[in-house]
Amino acid sequence: MSIDKTQLTIDAKLLVQWLGTAGAKAGLMQSKTCTIEALGALVKSLGLTPAKPTSRTQLIDDIVKAASKRIDKPLDELYQLSNEDLLAYFHKIEPTSEELLDLLRELDLTPKKEGHKGLMELAARELSETGRFRRIASSRGGGDDDKRLDLARRTVG
Repeated sequence: MSIDKTQLTIDAKLLVQWLGTAGAKAGLMQSKTCTIEALGALVKSLGLTPAKPTSRTQLIDDIVKAASKRIDKPLDELYQLSNEDLLAYFHKIEPTSEELLDLLRELDLTPKKEGHKGLMELAARELSETGRFRRIASSRGGGDDDKRLDLARRTVG
């Protein structure tokens, strides 16, 4: 039995939803049915314009990135939302960090300084809390460190 490749249609968003980004990339890379031409058509169906010449890997990366996109509102519509509405929208659709960074780059913003500050605050908070749990656990004595740490977390948290 042969497959009519001209009738081949792939729902890239569904593929990524089912398999995740890594699974979709692996499946498209290994597919003998999904040719470079089929990948090019799929890229175009997602509203993208592939550069010529484009490798199979680049086509697949473009397809998976576009199919994984969760922010579906145009920039002008996002501008109309309040900070609280934007946060609610982002929590609802759960965009990836990469997608949020792409959005900020589209606005000509570089989040390096603010992102680094947030990362330092996260690291400091996590280290401080873990240290506090360890100190509580060690002050109670007995048992091994992991059991005491777990007990301290349950007691404090």
